[in-house]
Amino acid sequence: MSKYFATLCVRSAICAAPLLGLLAQNAYAGGFEVPDNGAQSVGRGNAFTAKADDLTALAHNPGALIKSKGANILYSHNVVHAPQTFTRQVSNMPSLPLPTLPDGTKADPFATQSNQTPWFALGGMLVGSYDFGLENWTFAAGVYGPSAAGHQEWNVNGGQRWMLTKMDALMVFYSLAAAYGVPDKFGIGVTAQIVSQPSTTLSLVVDGDNGSQLAPYYKGSEIESTLKLSAPPTISAIVGGWWRPVENIEIGVSGRVIPVSLNGKGDFTIATTPTGAKFTDAQLTVVGSSAALQLVLPATAHFGIRYRGLDKPVALPEGATPTTKPRPERWDVELDFAYEAWSMLKDFNVMLNGEIQLFAKANAQDVVVAKRWKDTYSLRLGGSYNLPNLPIGFMAGTFVESGAVPANYENLDFPSYNRLGVNGGVKVHAGPVDITAAYSHVFQETRTVDETYAKVFQQRPVAPCPTGCNGFDGVPANAGTFTSSFDIISASAAIKF
Repeated sequence: MSKYFATLCVRSAICAAPLLGLLAQNAYAGGFEVPDNGAQSVGRGNAFTAKADDLTALAHNPGALIKSKGANILYSHNVVHAPQTFTRQVSNMPSLPLPTLPDGTKADPFATQSNQTPWFALGGMLVGSYDFGLENWTFAAGVYGPSAAGHQEWNVNGGQRWMLTKMDALMVFYSLAAAYGVPDKFGIGVTAQIVSQPSTTLSLVVDGDNGSQLAPYYKGSEIESTLKLSAPPTISAIVGGWWRPVENIEIGVSGRVIPVSLNGKGDFTIATTPTGAKFTDAQLTVVGSSAALQLVLPATAHFGIRYRGLDKPVALPEGATPTTKPRPERWDVELDFAYEAWSMLKDFNVMLNGEIQLFAKANAQDVVVAKRWKDTYSLRLGGSYNLPNLPIGFMAGTFVESGAVPANYENLDFPSYNRLGVNGGVKVHAGPVDITAAYSHVFQETRTVDETYAKVFQQRPVAPCPTGCNGFDGVPANAGTFTSSFDIISASAAIKF
């Protein structure tokens, strides 16, 4: 078992645990979206870097905004279903007698626990664009949130309680974009962004014992710790380009070139649990409570190439003059590659202040925790088919994506494991309005962590391990089986004036 828990995590204060969990969740909400915003992208398996022919190009590839001439407006909305379960492994460590719950039943740490609020419906995206009568320019403005599940609630008495009991996380991207190019040839563009983290709340159970006794499931000295943070606005930028070298081929590249640096500040509180001792209000008071952390969402890169299946040229009457009118696109197929540089996050620096009154006065200490995240890679294949002589088209696609969380570091707040997505959708064109609906199911691998190799431990701030734990590193909190998946329901409406 790793010694970093003892040396870096729980030397400090009861608030350290929610801070560490929060860091991961913020990354999930901001940088580990379940692909992707925009109904067209969802329907195509997120293979959209080269096509990007609606206003979601603001986020996917700003260079492709040149395809949206005139005045346009788009609203797209993702609803994410994120079921997740954890089944605690039986510990080899000695345990205390299981307590009786308020309803008279015995607590069961081995019962499978699940996220009680798997639906998250705040994934909106609103974008408007106008070319101001300029042949080679398009400008756009938009606001959107990440395609992610930003809310979880878990049983405070369950076996997962040492990792997470509740989480809320919100992030907003305010964007201005400009694209230059020739609509049927090429485009280059940039999206400048102000990123805001209005609020984040995270809770979990920690061990407040000031002695050496360890217990893997329940203890009278346990308490629930809650952290609340918000970050002031910061800046970021996405650049992108698109090129049609020949009539049937398009190539697109884009990426986040300015990482998002979030400097969250807030405070923390502590409270009793149904199975723990009932501490007094004075004991639960944290004097001068404050917390701060910096989180960076890293640079990303996307590359896409697509083939366009065009209608055959219309046969002209004898003597008619040929025209250069573009042939309608009947179908297309696109292959994308996406990369996110999450390995830049080697550790998290958490700055804590406050005086804990639980057993004896103790000052909170700063914490540095290694997470060992990995770069992620995604391969995406998708396409569209437009019915002849009818204003309707269909989309389908699939993607595979590597996980960022290394083995044995699994946690409920950040379920980024190897993924496979199956996607589909339909698009209807009605005059100046395009309406799109899409669905994606994302399979994630099941992860099982053995207690011997677990790297997530119970937080024990008053008597940290190993010095306060008879030489043990601590009690593994993530020993068990994790299951998770995602469903994305997406719809959009676009109007061209």
